[in-house]
Amino acid sequence: MNHCVKGAIGILALLVTPLVQAAADGRGPFEAVAASETAVWVIDTRTGQVRKCTQEFADQTPKCTAMSE
Repeated sequence: MNHCVKGAIGILALLVTPLVQAAADGRGPFEAVAASETAVWVIDTRTGQVRKCTQEFADQTPKCTAMSE
């Protein structure tokens, strides 16, 4: 695995961690599951809604889909 991919995974994990721990808006708690080297599924364990967040390169901002319905 090259350094860019490792960096991207690390940054993505740092950005998703607050989602996993946050429940202040009433939608949490959240759980993140690795989908690939550059993507994670974010699951609302209370509602079952999911979203996919991806980050291709370490210097890019992660992009997430809307929560499922």
